Amino acid sequence: MSARQPAGLLRGAVAIAALLFLAAQLSTSCATAPRAGPLPLPDYPGTLTRPSEHPGDFLLRQHLTAHFGERVESFDAVLQKRGDVLTLVGLTPFGTRAFLLEQTGLEVKFTSYVGELPFPPRFILFDVERVYFDGIAGAPLDDGEHVEQRSGERIVESWNGGRLAARRFTRIANDPPGVMSIVYAGGMASGAFPAQIEIDNGWVGYKLSIATLSEQRL
Repeated sequence: MSARQPAGLLRGAVAIAALLFLAAQLSTSCATAPRAGPLPLPDYPGTLTRPSEHPGDFLLRQHLTAHFGERVESFDAVLQKRGDVLTLVGLTPFGTRAFLLEQTGLEVKFTSYVGELPFPPRFILFDVERVYFDGIAGAPLDDGEHVEQRSGERIVESWNGGRLAARRFTRIANDPPGVMSIVYAGGMASGAFPAQIEIDNGWVGYKLSIATLSEQRL
């Protein structure tokens, strides 16, 4: 998979946003729900690219199951990409907005309807980049493992039958320690998306299962 992917490969982006918000307080849509503390990171590495660098416009709705510590939550979310604007909407169990995250070019705007994030909103988009854009150039790659070092990270991709099966990130300086891994059920290729994506972010301590309910090209 190349570093610049078709926009459709962003299908799971809003999942990451919803999960990280969940770690803060998505469940505060119920007045008695407890608030989680700040994420255990003083900073979180990553870079942004302009949405317009990735061709194609779309609207996606997804169902997500998130694990953060002992908490397990399932909820829906919506992602739209149109031109140079990427919009992530997290939904409460009642179908109302929990938050709205908009990236226009390299500018990021966050609006919360149930509370505040305990970290900069751009952290959400950094994970979007890793899962759907920050791959090894030259896709499709030969079967087997491929390794590249870039921007302080070691990227390992596993390919099978012309499809990306898994991707792993580690920080070369061990800051933060651990591994961020993504598994694409059945593999992912341009124009061929997996029904299920599993994310295990050892840097932050969350796990996420993504199922896409609907996809509309704009």
